[in-house]
Amino acid sequence: MKPITLALDETSINQLKRHMALRLPEMRPAHRTEFAARGLGYRTYASLLAALREGPILIDHMDPENAFAFAERVEYDIDPDDVRAVLFGLSALSVADSTSSRHFGRR
Repeated sequence: MKPITLALDETSINQLKRHMALRLPEMRPAHRTEFAARGLGYRTYASLLAALREGPILIDHMDPENAFAFAERVEYDIDPDDVRAVLFGLSALSVADSTSSRHFGRR
């Protein structure tokens, strides 16, 4: 898959949650948000929210392996290719203005 840059701000969290609910309806809501945060390179959903409280962020590195490991830990059966598809589908959520965003890769 080609590299993407994902721009997020506090208002895009609801869009992220909707995207995850549509793509992973069988996964518990709390697990979906944790799955997404790990796939975006954060240790937890709380750390993603804390970063967003400081302002918009740009994410240029997806971490599907970390998201997959979390899914395994919570005993959610998902194919690694599906993990990548779910995460890269988040690129449609880029709503933050990239000129005022802080840039992040791995956290």
